[in-house]
Amino acid sequence: MREPLWKSFAMMVLLAGIITLWPMTTAFAAPDLHVSVKTGLDQKTKEGKGAPIVFTIENKGTAFTGDLIVNTTVSQSGGVGQSIELAIGEGEKQTVTMIVDSIQDPAMYGNPVKKNIFFYENGWRSGDEISHSGTQLISAATFPEQALFIAGLSDNIDRLSSLKDLYLKGKEGMQLLYLTKQDQPPLPSEPGGWDAVDIIAVDGFSITDLSQKQQDAMLEWVRAGGTLLVGGSQNVEAEAGVFSSLLPLKIKESKEFAPILFNEKFKEPVPGFLVEKSPEGTVLLQKEDTILAATQMVGSGMVLQTSFAMGSESFRSSAGAKSFWTDLLNKSSQLLKQRPSQMYYSAPTDDLMWSVGETNELFPSFKVSSPLLFGIILVYIILVIPLLYFFLRKKDKREHAWWIIPAVAVVVSFAIFAYGGKDRLGNSQLQHSAVYLVEPDNTLSGYYTESLLTDKAGDFTFSIQKPSTVTTNSSMNSIFGNNIPAHNRAILERGAAEEVLSFRNLGFWNVASIYGQTELEAVGSFDVDLKLEKQKLTGTITNNFPFSVNDVSILSGSKTIELGSIPAGETMNVEKEVKATALGARSSTQYGYMNPVATNQDDLIKMRKEGLLGFSSTHMNDFLSPTLSATTDTQIMELTLNDRKAKNSPISMLLQPITIDTKLSGAVKVDSDLMEMQLLSSSGYPAEEIDEVTKEYIFTEKEYSQTWQLPQDFAKEVGNWTKLQLFGADFNQYDVSLLNVKTGNYELLEGKSSPTVEPASDYVSKDGKVMIKLNFNDSQMGEPSHPPELRLTGEVAK
Repeated sequence: MREPLWKSFAMMVLLAGIITLWPMTTAFAAPDLHVSVKTGLDQKTKEGKGAPIVFTIENKGTAFTGDLIVNTTVSQSGGVGQSIELAIGEGEKQTVTMIVDSIQDPAMYGNPVKKNIFFYENGWRSGDEISHSGTQLISAATFPEQALFIAGLSDNIDRLSSLKDLYLKGKEGMQLLYLTKQDQPPLPSEPGGWDAVDIIAVDGFSITDLSQKQQDAMLEWVRAGGTLLVGGSQNVEAEAGVFSSLLPLKIKESKEFAPILFNEKFKEPVPGFLVEKSPEGTVLLQKEDTILAATQMVGSGMVLQTSFAMGSESFRSSAGAKSFWTDLLNKSSQLLKQRPSQMYYSAPTDDLMWSVGETNELFPSFKVSSPLLFGIILVYIILVIPLLYFFLRKKDKREHAWWIIPAVAVVVSFAIFAYGGKDRLGNSQLQHSAVYLVEPDNTLSGYYTESLLTDKAGDFTFSIQKPSTVTTNSSMNSIFGNNIPAHNRAILERGAAEEVLSFRNLGFWNVASIYGQTELEAVGSFDVDLKLEKQKLTGTITNNFPFSVNDVSILSGSKTIELGSIPAGETMNVEKEVKATALGARSSTQYGYMNPVATNQDDLIKMRKEGLLGFSSTHMNDFLSPTLSATTDTQIMELTLNDRKAKNSPISMLLQPITIDTKLSGAVKVDSDLMEMQLLSSSGYPAEEIDEVTKEYIFTEKEYSQTWQLPQDFAKEVGNWTKLQLFGADFNQYDVSLLNVKTGNYELLEGKSSPTVEPASDYVSKDGKVMIKLNFNDSQMGEPSHPPELRLTGEVAK
C-alpha cells in the first residue's frame, strides 16, 4: 500500500509545481521589444510640420503581432494616436517608417509626458499593452517654422556646399540636409515626409532610380508649394524621372560660362550648357544672351533649373557663390505664395480649432425654447398647488398628495427631458464645415472640420479620403482630463485608400471634432467674365460644379459684393453698381458673427460661414486679385461615419481668385487695399506683423524700406499722378522719406500724421512702385508701430 501512496503524493507535488511555475513560464514566453528611433530628415524637424519617423525594432522574445502607436500633439486638447500594424518574429529586427502630420514638443502645453510610443499585442482594440525597452519618447532637433531647410540629393554633399549658410528674406537661419549618405533611411514615399523642406536641391543624383511612390511623393510636395532645384547636366532629362516633362530648360551642347555672368566675385569660368526655354518655362535669370536659370510652375510650387553645373568645383569654390544663390533664390521665392512674417502667427490647424471648430460644435439641438420650458413649469405649479389641493379637498382625499405630487414631478421632468433631447435621441448628429481654394486645374485644396454629437456612449469610427491630415479634439479633454494620452481618445490608421479614425469611449451626448487639411481631384471651377467700368460691374459667372452654389460674392479689400445663387451648370448675368474704380485683393478681416448667442438655426449657419471666411482670410489669402466666394450645402470631400446612423449638416465654401477687366477713365483713386505692400529692414529681413487687422508691426532695426506696388492696370493707364497721401504715420517713432524716381534721392517729409505731396508723378516709378524709407528713433526700436498707409490720385491718359 505504501508504493501507491508515494506515487500519489509525488503526482500531487508535481502538479502543484506546474501550477505554481506555469505563470512564470508564460511571462518569460513573451515578446521582448527594443526600440531605437530617428526622427525627421537628417534627424532634423520643424515645429508644427510633418516628418518621417523611422523605428528600428528588435524582438529578443517570442513573435509579436499587433500595433505600434505613436501619440502626436497639435494643441492643448488636440492630438491623435497614430497606429501601424506590425508582425515581428522571434529574434528578428525590423525597420518601419511612419509619417506624422505634425511634430510638437509633447510637454509644451504644460503636461509633462514621459512616453509617447506604445505597443499593443493582438491590436490596440484588445487593450493588451506590452512594455518595451529603448526609446520611450520621440524627440528630435527641432527648428522654428521660419528656418530654411534645403534637402540635398547628391552622390557627394560637397557638390552642394555653395548652398550652406544662406540667408534668405523671411527666413531664420538655414539647414542643409544630406539625405543620400549611407546611414540615411530611404527617402519619403508620402508627400508629408517632405513637409518641413523648402527646397530640394538635386545634383549628380538620379530621381529616376527612386521608386514610383517616392517620385510621386516628391511631385505632390512640389505641387503643394515646394521648390525643386535642378543643376545643369547633360543627362538631366533622363535623370529627372517624373519631372522630365516639367523641366523649364532643354539642354543642348556644353559651354563654359564667363565668370562675369554670375557676379564680380567669380574668377574662374563655370561649366554649363547652351539651353532652350521650354514652352511652359519662364526665364528667371539671363545675362546678355545666356540663360542662367528658368522656372516652371507646378501647381503651387516650381521646378527651378540652372544651365550651369552648380556642383562644379569652379562654381562652388567661388567667393561669389553664396551671394549669387541668395539673389536667385530670393527672386524665385517671389513667384510662390508667401505668408507675411507675423509675430503671433498660429498654424492653420490651431486656428481651425477655435475660428471654425468652436461654432461647428454648436448644434441646434442644444437650444431649448425658454418660453416653452417656463410654460411647462408654470402649468406644473398651477396643477400641483391650487388645483390639486381643491380637487383632493373636494374628494376628501388629501392624504393622496404624498404620492401624486412626486409622480407628477417625475412625469413633468421626463416630459422636459424628452422635449429637450428629442433631436438627440436615436441618431447621432454631424456638422461638416470646409473651405476650399479652387486651383487653375480645377482641383480643390483646403481645410475641414467635422463635429460629432453622440446619441449613445461607445466607439465611433470615421473613414476619411486621402490625402488628408487628421487630428482631433473631444469633450473628453475637460479640465480634469488633459493628461489622457492621445491614443486613449482617438486612433488613426492610415490605409492605402483612406484614413480610418476611431474615437474611443465617447460618452452619451459627447461632442468630438476632426480637423485637417485635404486635397481633391478635379471637381470643377467658375468661368468668370467680368468687366468693371465707371463703377459698374457687368458680365457673367458660370457654375461648372456638379452642385448649386449660394452666397456668391466677390471679396475685394474689406468689401463684399453679394451676387446671389447659381444652379449647377448654369450662368449668372451680373449687373451691379460698386463704389470703386477697381477691385483688388481681399484684406485680412476679423470676420465674426457679432451676436455671441445663436437664437436659431439660421444664426448657427451664419456663424459657421463667418468662421470659414475669417479663417480663410488669414490662411488662404495669398493672391493680389479679387476672390470669388460661394457656399454649398453639399459635402464635397469623402468623410463618413461608419456603421451608425447620423443626421448631417454640411457647409462647403469655395474660393477662387479671379481677374476682372478694369476700364479706367477720368480721375481715379487708389487706396492701400488695392496695392501690395512689403516692409524690409536694411539687412533684408521683413518687419514682424503683430495683427493683420490693425496692421501693427514690430520694427527691430533702425531703417526699413516700405514698397507699394500698384496693380498693373493703374501702372499702365494712369498718365498723371496728381496727389500722394500718407495716412497714420507716427512721426514720434520714425522719420518718413519718399523716393523721387527722377532724381534717385529720398526726400524727407514734414512731421504730420497725413502728409500730402502734389503733384506725385515724380514719386511713382514706371512699373508702379512707390518707395518709402522709415528711419526709427533709437528709443522707439522694438516698440509696436503702425507704418504709413498710401493713397494715390491720378488721371487716366486719354
